[in-house]
Amino acid sequence: MRRVEICGGIASGKTTLTSLLSNVDICSIYENFSANPFFKDFYHDPVANAFETEITFLLQHFHEIRKASTRSQLFCCDFSLTLDAAYADVTLRAAQKRAFLTVHSEGENIVGLPNLLIYLKCDPSEELRRIRRRRRKPESTITVEYLGAINAALRKRIAFRPKRVKVVEIDSGKVDFAHDRQSRARVTKVIFRALGITRFCC
Repeated sequence: MRRVEICGGIASGKTTLTSLLSNVDICSIYENFSANPFFKDFYHDPVANAFETEITFLLQHFHEIRKASTRSQLFCCDFSLTLDAAYADVTLRAAQKRAFLTVHSEGENIVGLPNLLIYLKCDPSEELRRIRRRRRKPESTITVEYLGAINAALRKRIAFRPKRVKVVEIDSGKVDFAHDRQSRARVTKVIFRALGITRFCC
């Protein structure tokens, strides 16, 4: 079994890239953010609702990874336990963060580390432009400062990942794998190479 996790800020292209990989025979697992009952309340009042929101996303992600891990198949998630920890760094108070990281650590002990972490780097201003374009009502209060804080926390988390976890960095603000065929082919080659897969697809 091999596991790929995609991490990046909000609207950095995580789901788009996961969908792209599903077209080249990699099983794809998608986050169902609307299944988190605290999602809308979080963006209405992040301070009051952060703890239950982050814990719920963490447990949802852990559960999906654990289910997929029972199959002997390469799979890719458009979410990441590393990104979950980065959100906690930004949104949770000290005592809440300690409790969150205890659960996070136990989850990683059970499912293990990913074989490959794909880090989608994207400028906060571009992320905000994409967020405004997709017009999800709960996301209307997101600011560029919040996006920048999440991106900074994620960079720090990735820097301290165990060396045995491969990291592929893609600038999704500049590499248009959503619309450009050549960009899709290049990104696929880079990911396949990191996974040790010799056949390349466009």
